[in-house]
Amino acid sequence: SVLTENDVKLALSEERNKGIYREEYINHWIQTEILFQEAAEKGLLDDKEFKSLLDRTKKELASALFIRKIVDENRIEPTDDEIKKYYDNNKDDFKLVDDAYRLNKIKFNDYNKAVEFRNSLLETEWNRALNQYRDDQSVIELHPQKLLLKYQIQPATLLRVITTLGVNEVSVVLETEPMKFTVVQLLEKLGKDLIPPLDMVKNEVKERLSIIKKNQFIKEYIDKLIADHNLEIERYSE
Repeated sequence: SVLTENDVKLALSEERNKGIYREEYINHWIQTEILFQEAAEKGLLDDKEFKSLLDRTKKELASALFIRKIVDENRIEPTDDEIKKYYDNNKDDFKLVDDAYRLNKIKFNDYNKAVEFRNSLLETEWNRALNQYRDDQSVIELHPQKLLLKYQIQPATLLRVITTLGVNEVSVVLETEPMKFTVVQLLEKLGKDLIPPLDMVKNEVKERLSIIKKNQFIKEYIDKLIADHNLEIERYSE
């Protein structure tokens, strides 16, 4: 069996392998291959239980991949009117469970660039300061107008700084991780149990509504298939 460099890169880019180290993945692959070959030599591939499980898994996998394919081909994006209506009808679902902060946040891998950006931001507004850094390779994270609950803000040093900022105030350059430098600008503080306005939670509302519309589309697609195939279920008793 051969594991290529490209195989490893592709595998580590998959969501299910997120956070897995390269050597960890390779060792797991080796163990799986060894066990598979041993199982084959012992005749497991001809085992009745294995064949039944394989057939069932094959059908479930094909079904899941087919659903993903038709969803990708028929992307249904919620309209602004649908998003607003869903938000208006479900406002309590978006009530803040903790104090929250709306902020602009940027992270660099270069301390000097972070300092330059902060100095520029002190003299102008966010978008203007950002213009000259949009394609800068030192920018590794960018979150404008980000709404974060208190418990979501990490590390603790960043939280402590944010809680002391005034509205529109800019933080000092913070080394939030080794060789990663963060600058934040506080835009608004919101208290626990407050229902934020739609513009603050629009992405979350859109994501929830997209899932609902996707599930509805899948259900209607399957119902149509059943109708088109003249499905008849016959039950037998022994």
